[in-house]
Amino acid sequence: MNRLRPDEYPSKVQPKRRAKASSFSRGARETATIVTSRWARCAPSAPDVGSSAGYAPLVMPRAPAVLRPVREVELAPAGARYDPRRVLRTPLRALRGGDHGLVVGFGWRAPSLVITVLARGDASDDDVAFAIEAGRGIAAVDDDPDPFVAMVAEHPLLGKLARAHDLRMSRSPTLFESLARGIIEQLVTTAEAMASIGRLWGIAGERVTGTELRAAPTAAAVRRVPMWKMHAIGVGSRRAATLHELAGRGAAIERLRALPPAEVIDKLVSLRGIGPWTANLAVDRGMGYPDAVPVGDLHAPRIITRTLTGEDGGDDATMLEALEPFRPHRARAARLVMRSAERDRPRPRVDPHRREPWKY
Repeated sequence: MNRLRPDEYPSKVQPKRRAKASSFSRGARETATIVTSRWARCAPSAPDVGSSAGYAPLVMPRAPAVLRPVREVELAPAGARYDPRRVLRTPLRALRGGDHGLVVGFGWRAPSLVITVLARGDASDDDVAFAIEAGRGIAAVDDDPDPFVAMVAEHPLLGKLARAHDLRMSRSPTLFESLARGIIEQLVTTAEAMASIGRLWGIAGERVTGTELRAAPTAAAVRRVPMWKMHAIGVGSRRAATLHELAGRGAAIERLRALPPAEVIDKLVSLRGIGPWTANLAVDRGMGYPDAVPVGDLHAPRIITRTLTGEDGGDDATMLEALEPFRPHRARAARLVMRSAERDRPRPRVDPHRREPWKY
């Protein structure tokens, strides 16, 4: 029977802790700690967390010595409100591993976000353009939630929440990355899914040579992970088969980003193993689509229906009806409602064989 080697699984690490490490390694977290602690000392305790006015004038990441800066751009975020703390918590993101690693770094030079492209080895103009575009998506500098904030200004619940939270929708560097995450999250608890994602990223993601930064796995790398190892990291046979099948179509999946998000959802649900829930989640995270809805979710229809209408026993139809007034920002409205309900939801039980699947 095939088993993981001792260095391939975290025997004493809880899934929740692994979830925070998903695609970023220890070195990235250490860098994030340096910058975040500096940020915490100089950032004001303003009640309006969404306003960028008054934030620290300069916060820049520290990059490993083997990475050289290739290009730096300053970007003015769209809209009147931007909270840079979210992206500065992880100031270095590996986009490609290996000897020719590519990394994007985030800094803050008020009132602009600074994106720095870092490379190990040579980087072509296409590489730089890809890194800048990926950085823009991760930081969500082009997303403007102000129309939604104005839309719900008078709403008794959402109005207050919209003023207190950053509602920008980021997008992952590749659509396959968000789709792979969505497939792993099918029919399991969040803790289990995040743990499995962290293990897959650790096995299939490539580390930037000379650093602790690790890029998300490519479609080709995911396809090379055998079924027995998928099971060992907590990904069941059906989800693993779906991952392998879609990994073989990685290039075609990336071409979908040129289409309108609603059309991408229709095309994704036509694939085996992909339903409306996974398709909406992938387009939400992979394209920053503000009108994606959590159709088919276990909890969202009931919670959103009850919160917005006061009626119990909601389903997909009642949820869609309740969210209809918030088009084209239904994803933002759903996120706010679910965020307000998170603290009241009980923590699900995760059995030992699902917490540490490599032992069984």
